[in-house]
Amino acid sequence: MNRPRHGVPGRRAGGFTLIELMISLALGLLVLGAAFVVFRSNQNSFRATEGINRIQENARAAFELISQDIRAAGGSVCSWDTHYAGDADSQALLNGWLSGSNTELTIISGSSNGYRLQDAGSSFVDFDPDSLADATTVFSAGDRVLLCNPTGNYVVTVTGVGAGRLNFSGLPAGVDLKGIAGITSVAAARYSSARWFVARNPRGGSSLFVSRSGGNSEEVAEGVAGITFFYRQKDQASYVNAPAGDVVAIRTQLQLTAQDVDGRALSRTVSNVVSIRRAAP
Repeated sequence: MNRPRHGVPGRRAGGFTLIELMISLALGLLVLGAAFVVFRSNQNSFRATEGINRIQENARAAFELISQDIRAAGGSVCSWDTHYAGDADSQALLNGWLSGSNTELTIISGSSNGYRLQDAGSSFVDFDPDSLADATTVFSAGDRVLLCNPTGNYVVTVTGVGAGRLNFSGLPAGVDLKGIAGITSVAAARYSSARWFVARNPRGGSSLFVSRSGGNSEEVAEGVAGITFFYRQKDQASYVNAPAGDVVAIRTQLQLTAQDVDGRALSRTVSNVVSIRRAAP
């Protein structure tokens, strides 16, 4: 008797040979490697773009705020051209409305928010209720205050504040705030200062800070590694490292950093020039 034969003649069992598997694995690794390279490239491009955007954003905010203070240097709510007077300390502050060095800058000015008065004397002013209903919300004892009329600007020290009245150290002898054009031309404003500098921040990096009127430092922009100020004097073409004489323009240079790309720090140096509105005293 003939036994049945297993299998079908002429056909091999299905599957891949070892060589085919090795070739497939090699091709798969090549494709995976290429995909990883593209992914890493796109990731680095994204991080670089994000870092540059952060640098540009911080530079724009820093320059905008510094420029506002520089343009206001030495100004007042009344006039840019009137003379300044006051006690010895106030006069020294007024004459030093722009001071600093190559790495920090202090700017002094009268606030642009002035308040109308309805009466004034040699040691007090009364506010117009429509302009300032409660002076205690704006002024405090010990504050420096700028009083001005069309002929002069006077810095005084506040000795007491009421709802509608401000008492202060006396004006220079012979000064009558109302004497020229009446009380409607007299205004009072805070006398403020702004010191710009770079320091370490609580996160271990460095940032741009400002301290206003001697108060606590406020962080303005993160990732600022350094700041440099250059000053141009009147009738001079070059910039110097410290304010002297009639300064008419200031160039501010910032060194900014962002997150690392491929192990290298991303950094940029940018600068901005601002003209000063008021001539040096």
